[in-house]
Amino acid sequence: MTCSTSEIISNRFEAINEILKRHQHQVSYGNLRAELTHWDTDGGTDNLAIVYEVPGGSTNQINITYHHQVQKYCYIGNDTINECTTSSIDEVIEMVHRLVEDIPAIRHRRLLEDIDRWAKQGMQQRDLFQQITKLLQIEDLRGGTITMPEMKAGIAYILQHYRSAAVQY
Repeated sequence: MTCSTSEIISNRFEAINEILKRHQHQVSYGNLRAELTHWDTDGGTDNLAIVYEVPGGSTNQINITYHHQVQKYCYIGNDTINECTTSSIDEVIEMVHRLVEDIPAIRHRRLLEDIDRWAKQGMQQRDLFQQITKLLQIEDLRGGTITMPEMKAGIAYILQHYRSAAVQY
């Protein structure tokens, strides 16, 4: 059984759904969306996949798995590489809340990292401007595009760090 975020009715994920709904499908939140899947194996397992993109289209995903038999949630948070296990839905809700609130900052950092990478590849200032303009115009991956405020921040960063016609390293 698979359903979209708007169809999640499980009490277990209702509060998470409310957090996601506020920013769902917004470019500034990477086209945030989620999908809930249920498997009937091993006493039943629910998996909530929360997905968003950063500029350029890299997809990020957080999975929250609830194992019915042991009544535990498992997830890897945005701030750790270790799997967390808890029986507290409040802990999971707090992690999701932090993740969602961090998405604009994550996107911003990624844009600046891309600009630095392009500059290290030898791109000149005008080329850097062209690259971020392309990000504004991506058509096939909505969350991979950038917003006008993100573009302005990228332009300001380029002007601040890469003023010369030829980038020096």
